Amino acid sequence: MPTPAEAGNRKTPTGQCSNCCVSTLHFLHHVCHRGIQRLLCTSCVLRFHPTSFCPSCFTFYDGVLPHPSKRISCSKCASFTHTHCAATSPLPPYICPPCKNSSFSFFHQSDRIDKRQAIVLLCASRIAISSMNKSTASARKEAERKVREAAVARMRAREALEHLVWVSNEEKVRRQNERSMEINKNNGNVEVVSKVEEMEDDNGDFDSLLRHLENSLIKEQV
Repeated sequence: MPTPAEAGNRKTPTGQCSNCCVSTLHFLHHVCHRGIQRLLCTSCVLRFHPTSFCPSCFTFYDGVLPHPSKRISCSKCASFTHTHCAATSPLPPYICPPCKNSSFSFFHQSDRIDKRQAIVLLCASRIAISSMNKSTASARKEAERKVREAAVARMRAREALEHLVWVSNEEKVRRQNERSMEINKNNGNVEVVSKVEEMEDDNGDFDSLLRHLENSLIKEQV
């Protein structure tokens, strides 16, 4: 027997229930069952959602169960039957009509629909609509979550890019400062060398002047 995931993923011919494979041209419901989009007949919709309706009068609970004092739970499928719909003074363990009768059928495929079948069909339709609404709301929340995550990721990427630009600029300034210091150092060395050369030149002229004066004094004495 295929699992629900396999049954939901397999291709189903048009007009055929994806669970029991019954063929019908009418009354197939789009249902989200366990997170899987499926096309189900009326009976399978009710069989997959036993806690969503009363199996006797087929009242759709729409997420609001009757008061505990006004309901009784089936010991087999955990469905909730109205106490006034159950047999008089039901003794535990209670078994709902679908579980009690092995030949029970929620909906008979027929060209004509009586009042009971109309009520059953309406109940299944409401369950299907509710499941699709929940699926839509869940998908919307998931989409909003992904949008928020994308916005956060975009903001972090922008911050990382800005930090990278800042680091790049700081590195550029540091390198410029190093080059400036190197140039100033080289210029300082050139100035020192020039001063030394000037002093050497000056010392050379002074020595020549001294020798000239000495020679002049010697001549005068002679």
